[in-house]
Amino acid sequence: MRKLCPPNYSRVCYVIKMRLMCGAHLMPMSLTALINGGTRIFFRPLYCSRMVRGRDSPQEGPHGEIWAPECQPPDVLYGEEEVRATGSTKTIIRRGGANFLKPEVSIEHLQAADSILSIVFGMKRLAWAHVDRTLTVRAWHQHEWFHLMRGKQHPDLYLEDVSSAVSMFPAADLYILEKSSLSSQKAAMFPVILHLRIVEAMLYAILNPGYSREQGHRVFSMARTTVGKHCDIMVGGAKTSGVELVQRLVEEATILEQPRIRFTQDLITEYRHRLHPRGQNRNEEMCDALLQAVTFYELLYR
Repeated sequence: MRKLCPPNYSRVCYVIKMRLMCGAHLMPMSLTALINGGTRIFFRPLYCSRMVRGRDSPQEGPHGEIWAPECQPPDVLYGEEEVRATGSTKTIIRRGGANFLKPEVSIEHLQAADSILSIVFGMKRLAWAHVDRTLTVRAWHQHEWFHLMRGKQHPDLYLEDVSSAVSMFPAADLYILEKSSLSSQKAAMFPVILHLRIVEAMLYAILNPGYSREQGHRVFSMARTTVGKHCDIMVGGAKTSGVELVQRLVEEATILEQPRIRFTQDLITEYRHRLHPRGQNRNEEMCDALLQAVTFYELLYR
């Protein structure tokens, strides 16, 4: 192989030459990917290495990459799936694990839950959205930190503030917490990161009272960037405000027969005029909690 790739050849030329050697049946896919802007196919590791001596025909992935059945793309989310038909409805039962949550959990465990409580917290408040498997919002509220907003960050005050918020939570089968994407390498952000980690650890402890006995998790974390990518509200590598998107979801819930998410009538009346895209009181945590719940169910049942 090295004889085909002298030093004055670029990697692109070498890979093109290897593709041609793989067989004429590869050319239409390669050319299509190149024309559509999928030039990265030539810079990826050679999936063709098995095809040269292999037995199976390659396939073209959703983004123009070529892969063989025995060399699947790295971004497969689920294992095998089974479709069960009950009456006029069709339920997709997926086997394997969900890689969008930490700690690791099986898909079956998540799909068995009737409802979740999506929780997002920051320096000033904590917000939650109680959503069931039909993507109907049952409750949607926020809680202002009483002691922590005043700079008092003693352990007993953390316990008092977090316990006060938890006491207002509705019962749910699973609790999904937002995992911050702040970098610990930035010294100026250390107090913020420390605060978020303390609150997260306390919620894990308070909402998992039977863990030592059952050895089963009810609390999971979802990366903030996972929600941003799924909802298409990323700028660069950071998730931006989701207020405008949530406003649109609330409006659609009142006019569409099959909205992306449903609200009870009292919640529609209460929050339709409270979600302002501008100003200081933007209800960012509430909107993030709702989008996190939507992302959870859409990734689980997509």
